[in-house]
Amino acid sequence: MKFNDPKFTKISHRNVWGEWTFIFEGSKLCGLKFRETSDEVKATPSNVQACAYASPDMETELNSRVRSAYRKAVNELNLYLAGKICEFSIPIKIYGTDFQKKVLEVTRQIPYGKTCTYKQVAEAVGHPQAVRAVGNVLHNNPIQVVIPCHRVIDSRGRLSGYALGVGLKRRLLCMEGAIPNELMLE
Repeated sequence: MKFNDPKFTKISHRNVWGEWTFIFEGSKLCGLKFRETSDEVKATPSNVQACAYASPDMETELNSRVRSAYRKAVNELNLYLAGKICEFSIPIKIYGTDFQKKVLEVTRQIPYGKTCTYKQVAEAVGHPQAVRAVGNVLHNNPIQVVIPCHRVIDSRGRLSGYALGVGLKRRLLCMEGAIPNELMLE
């Protein structure tokens, strides 16, 4: 989904993992992207590069609900990436068709440190033959990491089909302990 409507607030943030773009509708996170291209998303940049606790340059121009939600989302993302929390509590809003929402909700329930297959997700949403459709929904996951589509693997147990790249998927799963080392599943 494109978040071009003025009701959305976009803020980019840099930490040691790279650049993240947070998209809020009021106090709800509805988008989180890793290394968006600058021509696709115009966002308020962080004022300190590669700092885990950077704040946006325009933070004073953000309304208090967005500012509070942004601070909570950044804090939770950084704690997650440091291995200090296993799930996110930031309120989210999922856009899409009923099928897309079901797939993302099922994926959101996959526990930290665990994986499941695209087929298992398809079965959980009541469409066991829709494995490719599940893959397409997860490829376009608007709230990456918070909705942990990196925890979904192919039926042979291999890493595949991650929009941010298999390398980042492997890194996240290793960090969570879902795979024993980075040489597995190649």
